[in-house]
Amino acid sequence: MLPNFLIIGAPRAGTTWIDKNLRDHPDVHMAATKEVHFFDREYERGLDYYRSFFDGWKGQRAVGEASPGYLHGQYSRNDIPALIHRHLPDVRLVACLRNPVDRLYSEYWYVRAKDPRNAGLSFEEKIAQRPEFIREGFYDEQLERYLRLFPREQLLVVFYDDLAPDPRGFLRRIHEFIGVDPLFRSGFESVKVNRSAGHKHNARSKPLWFLSRVCTRLRLHGLADTVQRLNSPPVPVMNPETRRRLLELYQPHNARLAQLAGRNLDH
Repeated sequence: MLPNFLIIGAPRAGTTWIDKNLRDHPDVHMAATKEVHFFDREYERGLDYYRSFFDGWKGQRAVGEASPGYLHGQYSRNDIPALIHRHLPDVRLVACLRNPVDRLYSEYWYVRAKDPRNAGLSFEEKIAQRPEFIREGFYDEQLERYLRLFPREQLLVVFYDDLAPDPRGFLRRIHEFIGVDPLFRSGFESVKVNRSAGHKHNARSKPLWFLSRVCTRLRLHGLADTVQRLNSPPVPVMNPETRRRLLELYQPHNARLAQLAGRNLDH
């Protein structure tokens, strides 16, 4: 079995939340693991390898996976949209986008949390060291590469800003797009994921971090969310000059994105 929908990105923009909610839907069969990364990292392993992630399918209407790297695939060694189109020409694509400056800052804290060796690098030093992190926010270029191959009706663009005020409506749009019951209520709708305390190197307390993991495994999602919230250290405010410079850099890309998405993105 191969997927009929993909969550293609962007990183740090809600894809983990979407994945968790879709896994709870009875009409959806998700890959055995989030971030299969077949088309951007593992393509050489072949389609049988890819199919193995969807073993256990029991006739669910929607079959999918979430690999945020697919959106900015032009910066990997493979032409991701072309590979997806070759094997899944009718696939439905979901892109969840976030203010590129905020996404970039979140990416910095995520990378810092995963590897304590990054703790000595400031945000400015990290993006100078890894300029591809900045390019991940050029959403207009990324979507245009998909739209050269796929018809517009196969692409759904949603925005992270819409998730917090109306998680149910946000999820309903995705349910409708992939063709499953839009009225289903997931147990994850109110759960926040990928907090800064989601990685033990960034948590205030290691025991509380382990407690949140246990609660998640026991499906005590509300308690896990409360523990992570209490265990999350405050994130320092970005240097205003850095933010100004990044906003100027992204402005023309955001203007083009607004045209592609048919939405005012001045905010």
